[in-house]
Amino acid sequence: MTKWLLIIDGGATKTACAVVHADSGDIQYTTSTRGSNYQAIGVEAATAVLQELLANIDTFLQKHSPAHIAVATFALAGIDSPKDHQMVTAIVQKALSATQLHIETLIIENDAQATLLGVTAGQAGALLIAGTGAIAYAYDGKQIVRAGGWGHRAGDEGSGFWLGQEVIRAIFKMEDGRGEPTILKDAVYHSLGIEDVTELAAWLFHPSYTNAQLAKIGAFVAEAAARNDTCAIQISQQAAHELTLLASAVLKKIGYQSRPFSLYCNGGAIKHNPLILKTFTAQIISLFPHIDISLCQHQPITYLIERTKRAYDC
Repeated sequence: MTKWLLIIDGGATKTACAVVHADSGDIQYTTSTRGSNYQAIGVEAATAVLQELLANIDTFLQKHSPAHIAVATFALAGIDSPKDHQMVTAIVQKALSATQLHIETLIIENDAQATLLGVTAGQAGALLIAGTGAIAYAYDGKQIVRAGGWGHRAGDEGSGFWLGQEVIRAIFKMEDGRGEPTILKDAVYHSLGIEDVTELAAWLFHPSYTNAQLAKIGAFVAEAAARNDTCAIQISQQAAHELTLLASAVLKKIGYQSRPFSLYCNGGAIKHNPLILKTFTAQIISLFPHIDISLCQHQPITYLIERTKRAYDC
């Protein structure tokens, strides 16, 4: 009987999956679909996303019958509390019930926590993710701690969503005469196909609006900052400050002291904005001189595969 590893990476923007041969480690199947964070799209929609994805996986594995999933990792955004874990577990189980998939070991974790365990290979280390949202985890070999990731309504400072929100605020202030001119206006108007601030306001409250769309607008900050736009530079510097606070919080929670330690960074908001990365790095090093800061070089699914392989080997 062929044994497989199943990995589902469900974020706010995209849900990706991989089916891996348990013994060889070869990836045999991959696909992706829309985001599956139930906090953003609701329980029914999140269930539908996973059902669609698992149906495709089921079809693939039926070609390799008899097939057995040794370990399945569902690394999903939106697991922020025990209640969230119960809710997401129910969503996953309902989605699985519509398939013929047999899973021996089922892991359901916050996507950032699972990524941490993969990127550090189970060793001590910390992970900062600044994607659509922003969250940090740290592991000292015994305990896992977190900070941030509380959602766009209350936090996610320094994230792609937060950047987009700051861009929109800057444009409104500029158009009102309350703020300085910024080239971000032209970039946003061109992207959305609009001509004035009233259309921008209408877009924000249109039923089709999503947090992921606002996060995409945040990506304009990097280019504007590179062109010496004062507003974009200020937004980038503030984002770096917020991310420094986030990373520092988890380092303090694990009682980090002056010793070699790895801090990994992932997510478009920090990887694709050189000013944010440069400022963040300088601020962290000034606080923790022995920290080694590295950008994650692979897609999150790669680290989740590693996390799942470790669970299988154990």
